[in-house]
Amino acid sequence: MFTLKKKDRDTSSQDAYVDALRQIVDGHHEKAFRALQTSVKTGIAPTDAYIRLGNLLRERGDPARAAQIHQSLTVKDNLTRDEKVELYLGLADDYAALGKSEKSVKTLESAAKSLNIRDHRVFTKIAKHYHVVGEVEKAYESLKEARKHGALGERELALYLNTVAERLIEQKDFKEAGKILHRALKHDPDCAPVLLHLGDVDHVLGETDEAIDRWRRTAVLSPQLAEAALNRLEKVLFEKGRFGDIEEIYSDVRSARGGDEAASVAMASFMKKQGRGEDAIQFLEEYLTVFPGSVRAKLLLTSLYARYRDTEALQHFLDEAIAESGQSKPYICRACQFMSRTVRWHCPRCNSFDSFATDHEL
Repeated sequence: MFTLKKKDRDTSSQDAYVDALRQIVDGHHEKAFRALQTSVKTGIAPTDAYIRLGNLLRERGDPARAAQIHQSLTVKDNLTRDEKVELYLGLADDYAALGKSEKSVKTLESAAKSLNIRDHRVFTKIAKHYHVVGEVEKAYESLKEARKHGALGERELALYLNTVAERLIEQKDFKEAGKILHRALKHDPDCAPVLLHLGDVDHVLGETDEAIDRWRRTAVLSPQLAEAALNRLEKVLFEKGRFGDIEEIYSDVRSARGGDEAASVAMASFMKKQGRGEDAIQFLEEYLTVFPGSVRAKLLLTSLYARYRDTEALQHFLDEAIAESGQSKPYICRACQFMSRTVRWHCPRCNSFDSFATDHEL
């Protein structure tokens, strides 16, 4: 019976392992899986091959076998630091896939403490699991640990607390939401999503002047949130009769971003509401000489032409077109496909940061 010599087995295993890595890089997971199987059959494959094989088994819908492979490696005493990190991350994902979220978290916490694995990936994964099960304070503390090891900045911590506050706002717990949002501002005083929601909380609690200041800052800081902030500002200031403040805020936003479209269209719309149609027409005509590609400005200008120089039916049609043009496309999390109608920087489902894009960007 023909038997490979040890040197030949070593070469065969190494060749299969290298081929598996190549296939993973190329995105051919089925070929990678077969190559890893070939590599580990010799019993002398590198530890990384077993870790990757387990991960692929989990991805193929067999987390139980994946957990067996990963668990068997935990008794090895010669693992490198990176191998320990990848092994316990994989094992935690195995347990999560098996519906054992609590065991998944305990596995990672044990690795961090008993094995002194101080890696940002471990703490980020712990935070993700705590977030999923609703343990937001534990998730927050884990994210702070991840920050210590270089994974996150102050902005991400502020965004996470903003997500926690959003849930409290949905539950009408505005006072607690306000406390959380103030904590968030200690991490990042210029975090626009936090400022927007804190303005909402202030307004509900009767602190209207504070709400106006926060929405104003939001509009200046964030092109993505400017329209939402300006809509809130116009409504409140209009009710208070502070018409001059409205135009001043629109001017501030336009100055901050060189003719911001949302602020420009909002200013012209405000003029229209006041019955200053000719002023709005002149304003938009001047705006379009500088920004001829603004579809919303063109639609509003056409609507104004229709109101002052054409039929009522055309006016109604164009008003609807303007409203439709302002509706945002859905934003989708690249990591878990969570869909949001508003722009987000932190996913409330999977705890990922900066993972959202509009459907046409995916």
